[in-house]
Amino acid sequence: MLWFPLAIGAAVFWSVGQILIKRGFETIPPLWNNILNDLLSLFIYVPAALLLGRFSIARPPLIVFVYLFLSSMLYHVFFYSISKGQISLTGTVVAGYPVVTIVLSYFFLNERLTLFQYAGIALILSGCVTVALPENQPHYKNRNYSWILWGMAGAVTIGTGDFITKLSINIVGAYTYIFFLALVSSGVSGLNFLLDRNNRKTPVFFHQSFLGTFVGIIIHLTGAVMFLTAFNYGKVSLIVSVSSVYPALVVLMAVKFLGEKINAKQRSGIATAIIGLILIGLGTF
Repeated sequence: MLWFPLAIGAAVFWSVGQILIKRGFETIPPLWNNILNDLLSLFIYVPAALLLGRFSIARPPLIVFVYLFLSSMLYHVFFYSISKGQISLTGTVVAGYPVVTIVLSYFFLNERLTLFQYAGIALILSGCVTVALPENQPHYKNRNYSWILWGMAGAVTIGTGDFITKLSINIVGAYTYIFFLALVSSGVSGLNFLLDRNNRKTPVFFHQSFLGTFVGIIIHLTGAVMFLTAFNYGKVSLIVSVSSVYPALVVLMAVKFLGEKINAKQRSGIATAIIGLILIGLGTF
């Protein structure tokens, strides 16, 4: 049952981290968010893995390094996806990633859930969709809804990345995975730099918004440690579903701290997702 509070904790940390990171997007593009994220992961992931693993880090087989590279590449899409549109909407579409993970885990990991848990997952995901759907407003054709496509891309890549992560952790354990993820991700940042030519210009790191980005990434990485550690104790289908409730918290925080607005439909979506979370918790006992 330890996976449940860890997944909830990850959701809380991710919601706070995303709000702070979003504030810095005006001066720090996604490329540099990835670079900063990977550099800071060396100071968050490595010590956490060593301490939690009691300094017992195994040498992974070659296949795990392949998994690490693939999952790290997929995770690098995250900052690009949430940089598009309102964080309360784009982040919610991205949070549909459990669908991909659940389907892959069902067929390749033989994960089967209880009726309560499947019902809870359905409510969480339907709530996320309700929050993300745009309103029928005048001049709809003139509006830019590319954030939906970016959100869907984020959902697919993150969902697949989480599935590959579970494959790795099943082989070497969470702490060894976290340790080597920090090392591999730093290398992937170099590849990201080569591919994203438009955003290579070094941002103004000492701008007032940088502090929020810096703190936000640290908080986000702390949540990721909790999330990955949960993989040691539970089914990936449940962990990713519970952690995906973070958009409900993001929406509420975006309203308060970013001045974004939500309507009655979006509020009902948040409530639906929370009910789904409760059902998953009940089905766990």
